[in-house]
Order: sequence, then structure tokens, then C-alpha cells
Amino acid sequence: MPTMFTAMIGFGGFCLFMFFGMFFFGFVWATEYRFAREDQRQKKFRSLSRWTIQGLLLPSLLWALMNYGVSLELQPYIPHLQKAMGTPLWLPLYLTFVGAGFCVISSYWCALSLLWIAWRSGRGLQGEIRTNYRGLCWLSLGGMALPAAGLLWLGGWFTAGLAVTALFLPIAGYAPAILQPKKMPPMYAKAIARIKFGKYAEAEEEVIKQLERRDDDFDGWLMLAELYAIRFNDVAEAEQTILEVCDQPRTTPGQVSVALHKLADWYLNISGDPDAARRALEVIACRMPESHLARMAKLRMAQIPNTAEELAEQKLNKPVYLPALHDPLDAEPPSPPSAAGAREAIERAAQLDARLEADPDDITSRTELARLCAGVLGKPEQAIAHAEKLLSVPNQSPEKLAGWLGLIATWQLEGLHEREAGRETLRRLIHEFPGTGTAFAAQRRLLHLEMEDKVRQAKVKSPPPHFRIE
Repeated sequence: MPTMFTAMIGFGGFCLFMFFGMFFFGFVWATEYRFAREDQRQKKFRSLSRWTIQGLLLPSLLWALMNYGVSLELQPYIPHLQKAMGTPLWLPLYLTFVGAGFCVISSYWCALSLLWIAWRSGRGLQGEIRTNYRGLCWLSLGGMALPAAGLLWLGGWFTAGLAVTALFLPIAGYAPAILQPKKMPPMYAKAIARIKFGKYAEAEEEVIKQLERRDDDFDGWLMLAELYAIRFNDVAEAEQTILEVCDQPRTTPGQVSVALHKLADWYLNISGDPDAARRALEVIACRMPESHLARMAKLRMAQIPNTAEELAEQKLNKPVYLPALHDPLDAEPPSPPSAAGAREAIERAAQLDARLEADPDDITSRTELARLCAGVLGKPEQAIAHAEKLLSVPNQSPEKLAGWLGLIATWQLEGLHEREAGRETLRRLIHEFPGTGTAFAAQRRLLHLEMEDKVRQAKVKSPPPHFRIE
């Protein structure tokens, strides 16, 4: 029983000393992490790893071997262990002295590490940071001198490492806030106010002033580029600003996409240059290939007009077309086009034909040409031919396909006066796209056609009444 009790005490002492030793070890690593900048931590941790092996692990291993008693010539360093050799008390005593040695070595290693970190962090400081850091160091050394002296008086050289560590505790706790002060986020309220009052030059100065405080602020650079493009009408300078902010390492892929889409907007709306807008979007596809952002950029590139003339036409007010099928009872007969309107329609049709020769899959141009042929030009056959080509375009929504079928049926009924062909097209529409709104309109149109047929048949069967005059 006494032997078991002694063993428990020895193992407990070993665990307690190891706990304190690991505390010193963890404290140094945590201090190094807090003192080092994010871009330097990997390098500092490599250096600290070598110092941990050389200054903590190797001395502790050497201490454990020195007290193990490798041979008769190399006896344990501690006299109590020499006396306990070969007795049941040796292992508990050995564990206790190994743990105590590791704790003392770890405290010395911690003290030297904190001294090195504090001295290294103070080099090269300037201005207010240097003054504040030196003040913290003197305050820490002066304020903790008495507790450190008390520890040294109580434990002698065994607690010398702990005493020195105590001197540097306030430095380890408060120095990172001095060495790496948090940057206040830029405030652009003054710049926005000056923009609203039309003072654009002052707004530019205010934005640049805020960016000097934090030069990696994406919102500030974007505001500056927007100021150049919209207020100063200088899209080239805005492009240079956008490209610079996109090259910054802290700019995320999403921010790059937002900035380049903005640049494309300015080229379209301000400069009227679709080629430059496409080049801006191509940067997204090149930087982030196979990504969702690249696919969105390519989709938008496909929607940008090919020339500046097409872009100008796109900005003009275009007629708003009603649904393909309508109720004939509510329709008014179309007024014949004027001579000027007919000439404009012919010129526009020629332009659209030229575009379709260059790009047969241009859905927008083909749709407009089909409507022109069915309306002002009075060529429903050509309109139906264009609509049938639109039906063969892949990856179109059911509502779009149903709308084109509705147009074909309308032109067959009202342009060509082919009632049976129109009926067949309406039945096809209802069968292929039953859940669309155009299909419901087609059902109503079929019912209306049947009612017209019944009324016409009734008129044929019943002869007009004869009146006799007396």
C-alpha cells in the first residue's frame, strides 16, 4: 500500500509539472502568433520550431537521460535517485524529477523566448507606435519588478525563468494592439455629400484621402472609378482604376466580376462602345475560366450588340408587342401605314436581313423582321417562314415557343385567311405546350372560330323572310 501511494504521488507530481511546462510552451507559441503579421507567421513559426527543438526538447531529453542511470559509470544526477536505484521508489521519484526538470527548463525557455520576441518587435518602429511600445515596456518592467523579485526570493534559481516571464506578461498581452493597430474603415459620407452638391473635384479628393488610410478598400476604388466615368466622363481613367483594383491581392473573384461588369456598363451607356464592353467581360472569362462568374460574363457578351449602330438602335424606344393571340371582338382594324413609315420599314428590313446573313441565329433580329413582314410590309408568308425558323432554335423556353406558334396561327388566320391551317396550328400549340398562357388563349380562339362557323352555317340554312305588300 505505501508503495502504491508513493507511485500515485510520483505520477501526480509528474502530471502537474508537465502541465506547467506545457503551459509555458503554449504561451510562447500564442505570443508569437499574436505578434507576427499574417504574411510573416509561416516564416516565424519555422524559426520558432527550430528554437523549440534546440532550446526545450533537446535539454529536456538530456535531463531525462542524465537521471536515468544508463550505466554504472553514468549514475543519475540527482542523489535521491542514486539512493533509490533498484527499489520500488525509483520510478515515482524519476517521473517527479523528470517532470520538474521539464517545467524548469520550459520556464527558462519561455523567458528567453519572450525576451527575444519583445526585442525583435521593437526594432525599426517609428513615430507614435515606437513611443507607445517603449512606454509599455518600461511600465511592464517597472510594474512587475516587485512580483518578479518575490518569485525569485521564494524559489531561487528554480523560479528565475518564471520571474523573468512575469516581467514580460504585460508586454505579451498588450503589445500586439500597439504594434498592429486596427485600421478604421474608410468613411465616404463627405464624398457622397459633395457628389450630391455637384462638387466632383472635392469628392475625388475626399475619396483619395480615405483610400490613403486603407488602400485596399474595394468600395472606395469602385466609387472613384464611377466618379471618373459618370461625373468626369473619362471612361479611360475609370478603366485604369478598375484594372488596378482587380490586380490587388485582397480583391476577391466576386469583386473582380462586379468591377468589370460596371466597366462594361460604362462603355455601353457612356462611350457607346460594345467592343470595349466585350473586352472588359472577356477579362472575367480569362481570369476565372470554368467558373460561374465566367459563364455569366459569356452570356452577357452574347447579348451585347455587335456594332455601335446596333447599340444605338437598342437604346431607342421600340414598340411593345401584345401577346400573340387576341380576341378578334376587341381588335381594331390596323390603319394602313404612311408612305414614310413604309420606307422606314423597308430600310429596317434590309438592315435586319444583313444581320441575319451574318448571324442566322440572331433571335432578336429575326423576331423583329417577322413582325415587320406580317405588319407594315404585308408579307405574312415570309413572316411565317421566319417564325418557323425561330421554332427550330434550341434551348428556348416553352412560353417562347408557344408564343411563336401563336404568331404563326394569327398570321395564317388574319393575314392569309387560311382557317384550317390556323386551326391545325392552334391544336398543335395546345397539344405541345398545354400549360402555357398562350395555350389557354388558343383554346379560346378555337371556340370563337367554331362559333363563327355555326353562325355562318345558320345564316346559309335559314333563307331571309319574304314580306308581302298589300
